Amino acid sequence: MALIKDYEIAGTGVIVPDAYHVITDLKIHKRVNDIKPPRDESTESGYTNEWWEEGTELFWQKGYICRVFVTIWKDKQAREDDVKPIGVAGLNTTDMEADIRIGTEGLDERCEFILDMDSADTDLVQAYNHLKSLDFYAGCTED
Repeated sequence: MALIKDYEIAGTGVIVPDAYHVITDLKIHKRVNDIKPPRDESTESGYTNEWWEEGTELFWQKGYICRVFVTIWKDKQAREDDVKPIGVAGLNTTDMEADIRIGTEGLDERCEFILDMDSADTDLVQAYNHLKSLDFYAGCTED
């Protein structure tokens, strides 16, 4: 499976149409307990960093945290021909096997989600569904 979407090579202004975005790694971490945020008496809620805001569950909720790593090729043929990728996305993108040191601004820090352990979908399917829910991948097509 892959997501097809235009991709701007970081720092170059070069846009590659219909680039081939493939999840190449998932790392899963089990958080046994909720993390209590530090107290901050200067805020209305009493917690640091507006802790109550929607969408922050990933940073404090117990469960299985899934980190998604995406490798991006010019197109499907480039991947099949083992051509070097044009970009990567996900946390610690410099650890990827891509032999390049560029990440994807605006996407890297959003490549994490809480796995639904009761879902019939595999971890990989859930990861692709998470990516498709992000603004970055709005309007992408699947292969």
